[in-house]
Amino acid sequence: MLFRSLGVTFNRSWLLLLLLALAGCGGGGGGGNDDDDDGSNPEPTPTTFTLSGAIEAADGSAVDGDVNDPIAEYTANDDISQAQLIPNPVTLGGYVNRPGAGPSGASQAAGDIQDWYRISLVAGQTITLFIAGDGSVNDLDLGLFDAQGNLLNASASQGQTESLTVDQSGEYLLVVEVFSGASNYVLTVGQTSLSSAVGMRLSDSFVPGEVVARFNPEIAPTGLGLAARATAVGLAAKNGAEDRNMLLSLEGVQRAATYQALALMSSATDSVLQTTDPKLQLKLDTLRVVKAMNRRDDVLAAAPNYLRQPYLVPNDELYPAQWHYPLLNLPQAWDLNTGSGTVVAVIDTGVLLSHPDLQGQLVAGFDFISDPTNANDGDGIDSDPDDPGDNSTPGGSGSFHGTHVAGTVAAATDNTLGVAGVAFNGRIMPLRVLGQLGGTDYDIEQALRFAAGLSNDSGTLPAQRADVANMSLGAPGFSETFQTAVNEVRATGLVLVAAAGNDASAVPSYPASYSGVISVSAVGLDKAFAPYSNFGAFVDVAAPGGNTAQDINGDGQPDGVLSTLASGSGSNITPGYGLLQGTSMAAPHMAGVVALMRSANPDLTPQDIDNLLSSGTITEDLGASGRDDYFGQGLINAYQAVVAAINAGNGTPVEPQPILTVSPVSLNFGVSMTRLSLTVTNGGGGTLTVAVPSEDSGGWLTITPEVDGSGLGSYAATVDRSGLADGVYTATITFDSNAGSTRVSVIMQVSNTLSAGDVGQLYVVILDTGTGETLTSTTATRQEDGRYTYQVSDIPAGTYEIFAGTDSNNDGYICDAGEACGAYLTLDEPADLVVGGDRTDLDFTSGFADNLPALGASSADQPESGFARGIDQTKGLAR
Repeated sequence: MLFRSLGVTFNRSWLLLLLLALAGCGGGGGGGNDDDDDGSNPEPTPTTFTLSGAIEAADGSAVDGDVNDPIAEYTANDDISQAQLIPNPVTLGGYVNRPGAGPSGASQAAGDIQDWYRISLVAGQTITLFIAGDGSVNDLDLGLFDAQGNLLNASASQGQTESLTVDQSGEYLLVVEVFSGASNYVLTVGQTSLSSAVGMRLSDSFVPGEVVARFNPEIAPTGLGLAARATAVGLAAKNGAEDRNMLLSLEGVQRAATYQALALMSSATDSVLQTTDPKLQLKLDTLRVVKAMNRRDDVLAAAPNYLRQPYLVPNDELYPAQWHYPLLNLPQAWDLNTGSGTVVAVIDTGVLLSHPDLQGQLVAGFDFISDPTNANDGDGIDSDPDDPGDNSTPGGSGSFHGTHVAGTVAAATDNTLGVAGVAFNGRIMPLRVLGQLGGTDYDIEQALRFAAGLSNDSGTLPAQRADVANMSLGAPGFSETFQTAVNEVRATGLVLVAAAGNDASAVPSYPASYSGVISVSAVGLDKAFAPYSNFGAFVDVAAPGGNTAQDINGDGQPDGVLSTLASGSGSNITPGYGLLQGTSMAAPHMAGVVALMRSANPDLTPQDIDNLLSSGTITEDLGASGRDDYFGQGLINAYQAVVAAINAGNGTPVEPQPILTVSPVSLNFGVSMTRLSLTVTNGGGGTLTVAVPSEDSGGWLTITPEVDGSGLGSYAATVDRSGLADGVYTATITFDSNAGSTRVSVIMQVSNTLSAGDVGQLYVVILDTGTGETLTSTTATRQEDGRYTYQVSDIPAGTYEIFAGTDSNNDGYICDAGEACGAYLTLDEPADLVVGGDRTDLDFTSGFADNLPALGASSADQPESGFARGIDQTKGLAR
């Protein structure tokens, strides 16, 4: 049997889509002459079929009005008078280019240097620009202006991320400006930033006019002297030496000479990031000079001369965006245990061993992929479980599925970097079984035996056997031999956790459905059952898997699970972070909690943990009362699980304390939603009494309880926009209890001119999974209610995947970085659609995904994603 990962999995046939053959669209199958039909001749059996459906734009989506695609609807937003009104929160896809840069299209010749947006912002909100280009040759900047067009702040670094924070509520203008080249981009506005690299900002504290630089001695030989070095880049020398950092200055130097020396003249002349304040303008010029110097081969590095102050910084920059941990009451669990002494085997695509946020977290593993063709690392089974990339994503990059799973289990925490892990003081045993073609039962069995300390094909045993094994992989099909293998490894004490599957189906997926394996389904931020998750009698428990079609908390990001990730393949791999959804993401949450339990009580057996699950004492009951086929025993509660583990041992028992748990902790009504739900539960033990909640909206927000006598249960939050002026409104709902208080932030927008989510011109591609080629493609039509509808005819019987995306840069490919993309059933797990008749229910979501900051390597090394959607301007349409 061949298994696939159950998170982000793209069909391998995308690798073949460098050029796509297009099939013409015509009428349906033939038939007899209706006028002459006497009923004696039966209608022939149809040989082709029609597929149709509706595509929803992801919540909070918007699109730049003047992208390079000439078929897309065009509305200029090139200056302050044309500023495009956008909602808040928002995830917006766009495109800018300098004249002559980028693919041919609507703006290629004349250029589209700036995109202006008008938006209502709230104090403390973050604006983040994710640049799809390399951030070097193709470089964009971000500006924040008041409503009159006065520059307030700017972010102008050389990289893929720019970010600004709003100090006061009000009406603002945002500008995305191209410094060089051409690029797609995603602009997000929300309450939490996913960016750990905010770029160089005008508001940063640095000495105006001063640059700290080091020159490359291999390109610029020593001996020229400080003055000559400075003059070569149009600056004046202040201090330093050629063999170390130099302090350079713009003071006393003609700005034109500096711009000329650094090839800044055209970009500085065209820029709207200007101010009449001399000090601020000098800071702006400093940022431009630093950016230009970092583009030169003779400069190793350049930076502003920052002013440092003593202050405390958060440990993990992206932890505030990991909503999935508070959902499980993990912070309270961490007060009791953090996983010390445990090992979790991650049986997956391998792990990027060099990822900075996994350093110190790994023990020796193994690569059990026995087929060298599948392994993609030049050999078969070996002792190196590093993930070389499985070429599974558009453009041939690896999925780095196992790296994402590993980060959820035990990413390094309190290291001032990236994300946190569930059992962060535990260790990860990377065991590679999934390659380009998936993974086989036999290889997975060998990995399980290694993890359990049993004899296996590696001929070796681990120094410490694993406590838990996570398998975020699966496929239908029961195997008696694999069930026997499960029984054998479980008998050693190894706890097995697996993803339930992403087919929105009751068909059992294995290994999750084997007896003795904990099967994990998925929920979203709102604790609702994820639309992609499998369900059935085999489901044991639920955990956060995310739902990237939503932005319930209004942070401007899809509600996916955030963890370690990477891009590229082979020797061209760049570590970073990413938002994914799937039961693959849910399973490692459960595996990490099991590690916490076994750290708290090493004597716990797999059966003990099964018994605790069945008792309902370590889960929050969701759905139908008691066990059900969607949530199993309910949502795992990390705090209750650790308390139960401790109290099952011989040590000092823990008296569980009541914990006020409110989910979600922020609500986003956008421009059209009127009702959202909150749940209030006791995440601990003892007695919890919750008072009637209060809110400070002034009347537009109403909270309706549907609770028991203790105030526990559901609360309906509804908004009434009638009589309110256009603008962004915020409020706070306060829940008080005998265990403290929790505040829920609410954001809502009133606008008579903004509509539902809009991702721009969508193209629908029908991919033949057998040949790996596009069968046909068409445009989707946006309806008044914001949905996109599509229909394709003359589809032969067969198996297909359906994708829908934009082509903002008009390069002939949809789903590039910075472009909208979606797939039926989900982009994370495109469904194999078996066509044997007409289908009218093929609905799914398309939206923009962010490029989270990469680590440690130039983003220029990252491959372009996407796949071909047609030839030149035809977009694959029949003529």
